[in-house]
Amino acid sequence: MKAHWSAVESQVRDGETFEVLNRGKPTVRIVPAKPVSVLEWDDHLLTAAPGVGTLSEDLVAEDRGGRY
Repeated sequence: MKAHWSAVESQVRDGETFEVLNRGKPTVRIVPAKPVSVLEWDDHLLTAAPGVGTLSEDLVAEDRGGRY
């Protein structure tokens, strides 16, 4: 396999799966990697935590509830 790695890698990239045998028994399976999906989250600062994106003065005033 070491001598033919580029051919194996090319076939795996095309969707093939390989099983590596050790003394006739399967020990390793080489499978194509799944592409990582990227999460698109445009307003993450506004929706991740309450109060994020709000002025600190407004947060303090809200927390005090008119006490000061």
